[in-house]
Amino acid sequence: MKHTLLATTALIALTGAASAGVTVSGSARIGLMTTEGTAAKTTDATAGALSQVQTQSLKYLEDTYAGSLDNTAIATTAALTAGQITATVTADVAATIAAIKTKILGDANPVGSATAVALTNDLAAAEAFLNASRGTAASTAAAVADTTTGVNRVRVSFAMSGSTDDGSIDFGASMRADGAGKAATSGGNAHGSAHISGAFGKIKAGDLGGADKDAAGHISGVGLTGLGTNEEITYQAGGHNLGYEFSTNGLTFGYSQNTAVQTGSNSAMGLKWSGDLGGTAVTVGLGTSKVGTSTQNTVSAAVSMGGLTIKAISSTNDNGPTIGAVTARQLSGITAATQYRAAVAEDTTADTDHTGVSISYAMDAMSVTAFSRTEATAGSADKDYSGFGFAYNMGGVTLKAGVVDADNTSLADFGVSFSF
Repeated sequence: MKHTLLATTALIALTGAASAGVTVSGSARIGLMTTEGTAAKTTDATAGALSQVQTQSLKYLEDTYAGSLDNTAIATTAALTAGQITATVTADVAATIAAIKTKILGDANPVGSATAVALTNDLAAAEAFLNASRGTAASTAAAVADTTTGVNRVRVSFAMSGSTDDGSIDFGASMRADGAGKAATSGGNAHGSAHISGAFGKIKAGDLGGADKDAAGHISGVGLTGLGTNEEITYQAGGHNLGYEFSTNGLTFGYSQNTAVQTGSNSAMGLKWSGDLGGTAVTVGLGTSKVGTSTQNTVSAAVSMGGLTIKAISSTNDNGPTIGAVTARQLSGITAATQYRAAVAEDTTADTDHTGVSISYAMDAMSVTAFSRTEATAGSADKDYSGFGFAYNMGGVTLKAGVVDADNTSLADFGVSFSF
């Protein structure tokens, strides 16, 4: 329910306003949420090993800083497997580290000089080789008990709207204030945006999502709280503060960007079509975004007939190839001279694919929803999310409950939400 707080007529610059109004609406919820704990988990120990590049670099370091050592244990230029890592190997690496530290302490070059930087990089490389040769010890993560907590939230939304005398231009703004459950001990936050629209389309500014998200959206979630919003895909475009939309014949084109980003890309585009096909409402959304060197493409489709609504979504985030870290000084070969090059930070952002589907059915005041979503990241195990929930609308008060399997962690909630 929405209540009009103020309706007034005012004049604005140039054209004047034929009408303007402010409405306020609110929502709140009270309930409980349960999160499944985890059992104690032991990670097995791993044996040490050194790659061919590591053994070559290690041999070079030992020859350079600890040439008096008996280094026959690592004379090979091939990789060393777990069975070939002996106590002599680890002892020689430790001795090389000690020799480099002695060299650093006795070095007369100022901190930050090329020689000082080279010594520091060599020390870091030798310490990394020692860790690799030792492997990792077994570890145990303690068990985590199930938890049940109270969940509540209060939101107030303000909507302002108006139009010029001739009705050719509409304008408006909206703001949502999110209050915490206990205002005395917790804070809140606010979200706001403004727009102006006419035959030229709609210009938006403020706290905006990406245009790709506006077009493709998410599948339906369940529960009182959303239970972690596991039905949502991750859109890389966010924090946008300027957008444009143009709609005609059920087709809407959108563009948005973050103008605070002065170098590189941070923009999104979306295209959405909604129409009726033989009594079935159909919506198709396409979105794409570019943030830095990463590109995300998303497509969704939804159909509704009677009380049944089905929506499917697919999204691919192409983050480009993995780039390994390169230190400022890179060793090559056993006898080759050292090479100097600029350091490059490691980029391990893997490509990610999202696919999901949700099904909802409404029967008078009752509605039920189920969803399933898979998140596949290159080089990692797939993550699966699914959920089921219901809602019963009693007129201003809605009873809600949901259960979600969030990649093998069970979540559940139950409670009531209010609308004002």
